[in-house]
Amino acid sequence: MLRISVANLRPGMQVGRNIFNAEGNLMLSQGVCLTDAYIKRLSEIGIVAVYIESAFAGEELPEVPEVLTEATRIDAMTAIQDIFHKLQLTNRVDVGKAKTVAKGIVAEIIANPQVVFHLNDIRLHDDYTFAHSVNVAVLSTIIGSSLGYGEGQLRELAIGALLHDVGKMLVPKEIINKPGRLNAAETEIMRRHSELGFELLRKEDEMPLLSAHIAFQHHEKVNGKGYPRALEGEEIHEYSRIAAIADVYDALTSERSYSRASLPHEAHEFLMAGAGSHFDASLLELFFKHVAIYPIGALVQLNSGEIGVVVQVKPDLHFRPRIRILVDADGQNAKPPWEVDMSQHLTAFIERVLSEKEVIAFLT
Repeated sequence: MLRISVANLRPGMQVGRNIFNAEGNLMLSQGVCLTDAYIKRLSEIGIVAVYIESAFAGEELPEVPEVLTEATRIDAMTAIQDIFHKLQLTNRVDVGKAKTVAKGIVAEIIANPQVVFHLNDIRLHDDYTFAHSVNVAVLSTIIGSSLGYGEGQLRELAIGALLHDVGKMLVPKEIINKPGRLNAAETEIMRRHSELGFELLRKEDEMPLLSAHIAFQHHEKVNGKGYPRALEGEEIHEYSRIAAIADVYDALTSERSYSRASLPHEAHEFLMAGAGSHFDASLLELFFKHVAIYPIGALVQLNSGEIGVVVQVKPDLHFRPRIRILVDADGQNAKPPWEVDMSQHLTAFIERVLSEKEVIAFLT
């Protein structure tokens, strides 16, 4: 499968993964052939990208693995949406429902401790906050599991990560959704979401206090230049240092109505530039042992000039995946394709990731 933005979809492409709306209702099933009408409707409801079935020169491209099952992700998305909408009506947070979501996420990650996160979720423009909350919880839980957290700690971490942005529900929508840079006054209002979220959560009897601190501290930086309290290093709780990494990574790799999503290797470069200043360097190193820099399904060009698709990512060797070569160094279709295991071919390296338009040109 390939993840393609709706703007680049063409009639005749086949849906590779079920498409749901923000309420969890099935919009298009896997296997459906796209038409102009379907593509127009996807754009109208705010879906920015979909997975399509794809092949090149008769070669089926690999399945993109999921960290969460489809059912768990949809249940989590709809539950978080319900929690946030009810908060706007009652000024209360349904912590019990959030705990149920956290329990499901933790259970699936515990069952698959060697999981590698690939860029594989699809979201709407308008559900960014809900999808982001789920992804931050998933990524945070993966880090916590790698640190050897027990199930209780993982649930504390997951629930805090799920609700880390709950304070944004009290920030005016025109500021949350503003396309472009916020002015000084708007920035000050936006920054208050950390304190607003913490105040909401600390009043809820079911909410663990350490979990609530994730909402309070996820914008702190280890060099003391974050907000709201300019905490440094281990003054910031480890849960919050973990969530800060997950929060920025998912924000960078998310398609928005007003900005292009960064590719995973671009997000990696951005986060690594902040190691030891913005982010805890040791946690960041651990994070990228479980996040694919070049996800399965990415089309890449090697330093040899060959073009291929990533078919396997090994734990701890994310910069050296296995590549199925589709085009040889002379620009000819590889007949038959062959594979290069970059962990064994140490002189091979990825020179660039192909753009989406280049990828589409390869499809048959």
